[in-house]
Amino acid sequence: MPSPEEVNGEGFRIIGHEEPAEEKHGPQAAAEAPAEGAEAPPDREPGRQPGEEAAGPELRPLDVWSVLHVCIGQLAGVAWQTMGLRADPFTNKMSKDLGQARVAIDATAALVELLLPQVQGQEKRDLQALLTDLRLNFVRQQGEREREKPADQ
Repeated sequence: MPSPEEVNGEGFRIIGHEEPAEEKHGPQAAAEAPAEGAEAPPDREPGRQPGEEAAGPELRPLDVWSVLHVCIGQLAGVAWQTMGLRADPFTNKMSKDLGQARVAIDATAALVELLLPQVQGQEKRDLQALLTDLRLNFVRQQGEREREKPADQ
């Protein structure tokens, strides 16, 4: 198994990884061990060794706005795939289904409409730009499909 240092060099960061503690015996162990009933120093959490980093930021429960962000990203990804502009990540194949793309774009727009009052500045502009890009590309893809149809239809 690679060490945390080896893994960290590959774009990963190990959080909360603890090396197995070596047992200490004798006077050194007695000097480092807290007295029975004593609390850990206030500058560190109980069970944490001196110099050990605190775990990452405190995790908070998801709120509905965060879930909407995730859903918007997922639906936009499906829209790009079904417009034939991005490969399916599972099959790595390109396919086009403009009916599904339209539904994905409409659903994305509905969720963005719900989220816009909660965001401002650059985030709001990014959401609006995403919708504009999806819609413009849909119109282009639809136009290409119309040009590909035989003239007698």
